[in-house]
Amino acid sequence: MYYTVSRGATAELTIKHSKFIAFCASVQDAEEADLFVRGIKKKYSDATHAPYAYVLGARGAETRASDDGEPSGTSGAPILEAIKSAGLTFTAVVVVRYFGGIKLGTGGLTRAYGDSASAALRETGKTAYEKCAVLSVACDYNAISSVQNKIYAFSGVLLDTAYTDGALLRVAVPSERKDAFLSAVADATSGRATVSFAEERYCPMK
Repeated sequence: MYYTVSRGATAELTIKHSKFIAFCASVQDAEEADLFVRGIKKKYSDATHAPYAYVLGARGAETRASDDGEPSGTSGAPILEAIKSAGLTFTAVVVVRYFGGIKLGTGGLTRAYGDSASAALRETGKTAYEKCAVLSVACDYNAISSVQNKIYAFSGVLLDTAYTDGALLRVAVPSERKDAFLSAVADATSGRATVSFAEERYCPMK
């Protein structure tokens, strides 16, 4: 299981007349993260600096951080640490700074960028993604409610439903509970439901 931000968010701090505006977003890969960073930099092209960091991968193994002209280690690193401390991955944060005329020193910069990033991350909720089995369940109309009850009982998610001669439900259930779910569906429908495995992937779980 991993967590990412539920939505984009913004936070603004003013420290000794310098304005720090932090932006966070959920990103799927490095290309999307870089696109997000470039978009913020373009929109705030008059900012003094726009350091950023992002974390990718289900285990948060892929990271990148940039100081964007600030003293080495004073901006990208604390932004990255804020993401890690929040237990997030597939997450990017950019903090634009408008210099207010008073130097903050390396310690002051580190705190300012870290606090700004953390403030933006606090503004958004977390969404949990769990490794799950995506299954197709074909059943009669009168068995739909029984199947749906089992989906929710096993912490699953109903992805979509199609209707033809019967109902075809595409569902995702935690991989570790797949076998128990299949048994429960078989019992609930007296073996009349047909279940086929589609794929295993990370899915947002409620």
